[in-house]
Amino acid sequence: MFTCSRRNPRVYCGAPGRIEGPQGAIRGTVRNLSRGGSFFLSTHLLPVGHSFDMQIQLPGAEPIRAVGEVRYHHQYAEGVGMGIRFVRLGGADLSQISQFVDSRAGLS
Repeated sequence: MFTCSRRNPRVYCGAPGRIEGPQGAIRGTVRNLSRGGSFFLSTHLLPVGHSFDMQIQLPGAEPIRAVGEVRYHHQYAEGVGMGIRFVRLGGADLSQISQFVDSRAGLS
């Protein structure tokens, strides 16, 4: 599945992720991913506006590390989670995300 009404294409991901919250690590699933952010499924939600360190484990790759910010909460059929905007992302991590998104969106 691919959405093109956004500035950055968003694709289904399903990869495990981890957020460093104020109470410790929050594990969840990255439901979808784009160059600008992700949606993180988890029963533990951080407040809108909260910034945090996160990791995403894409298949066959080194973990992606980013600083994210919670933009909204939403309930999907598979659970509740947080819309995340990347506020800091290294070049190699952005490249990994770009390759993943392009391959899933049929752009490569």
